[in-house]
Amino acid sequence: MKTILRLIRGMLVGACFGLIIVIPIIALIDGESIWTVAKTIFGKFSLQDVLEIAWMLVAVLIAFILNVVLHEGGHLVAGLLTGYRFVSFRFLNWTIIRRNGRLHWGNYELAGTGGQCLMAPPDRPVDQIDTRWYNAGGVLANLLIVVISALLLWAFDLPTWLDELLVIMIIFGLFIGVGNGIPLKMGGVATDGLNLLQLEKDIPGKQFFCNILEFNALNQEGVPYDEMPEHIFALPQPIDWVNSMHVGAALMAATRMIAVHQWEEAHRLLTEAHEHSDEYMELYQLEVENMMTQVCIAMGRDDEARQHYSDKVAKHVERHASTQSDKQLTKMAVALALENDRPKAEAMLHELETGRDKYIHQGDVALSLDLMRWLLDNRQ
Repeated sequence: MKTILRLIRGMLVGACFGLIIVIPIIALIDGESIWTVAKTIFGKFSLQDVLEIAWMLVAVLIAFILNVVLHEGGHLVAGLLTGYRFVSFRFLNWTIIRRNGRLHWGNYELAGTGGQCLMAPPDRPVDQIDTRWYNAGGVLANLLIVVISALLLWAFDLPTWLDELLVIMIIFGLFIGVGNGIPLKMGGVATDGLNLLQLEKDIPGKQFFCNILEFNALNQEGVPYDEMPEHIFALPQPIDWVNSMHVGAALMAATRMIAVHQWEEAHRLLTEAHEHSDEYMELYQLEVENMMTQVCIAMGRDDEARQHYSDKVAKHVERHASTQSDKQLTKMAVALALENDRPKAEAMLHELETGRDKYIHQGDVALSLDLMRWLLDNRQ
């Protein structure tokens, strides 16, 4: 509900800013005062106008929700038809996960995404796994929405409010479907269309794609990092830091190094990632700085940790701490080593111990708890 309210608030703020910009422009063109133009505009609004504007805001919200949900649903259906196994389905922060053969509700936030459907790849050699339909499913679902909405508009004499909703559905369907279908990188991340075209030709890239999906499934089930198959954490040779899949693979490998207390190896890999930070998206940059903070504190390099734990990173950690246990680990490590507040750190360990079941990724929870206890034992 908070996320929906945030969307509505964003639309209202956007509308207000639009008026703030438009009214002075009209006043300048007409040679009138801003106050006169504002009274003229708002004086023309009737109750019906207000209700129509309110409906348009609701229609935009409905169209957005349906298109995002159906886009991810398209990935789900296409994945199931080609042998993938359901792992999780998320809209905004609301998440349905499969754990121990049962479905559960959860809460997970990932900045910059409206939704996500994650599945585990089929249990067969990578050259026999089809990634095309899985990546195409979301785009096809949006385009199907566009076609159905257009046919309804053409075939039936519908009420005005429904006509408006269908038009907005078409706009969002084209925006999300075509935007994801065009083969390019957006913010450093390959679109579904680019993955569709490239992965079947790029077997190593296809392997990393499947590794990430397999890792997420095992992590959600609570499998410890040191018990996951070694091939999941294989590093690209060489690492192409412009390729978001390579960066994701590097962060997975670094996390496993942290899990088995290979601090020097993790520090070297994360230092390399830090040196190439201008080549990949901001979300990964923040994750690298977050992990560097953990590693530096574990190694007793507190001054270096302070350099990585900037205000921006601290805000990122705070924002995601309620749904990502590794952010709780960072907060605890900072409290213990950088703030010299051991009681606070111990309280954070207790908080995670008692609230561990609310987190989606139980493998990360086990890792975070292990490292919290290790830090308390080794940082006197």
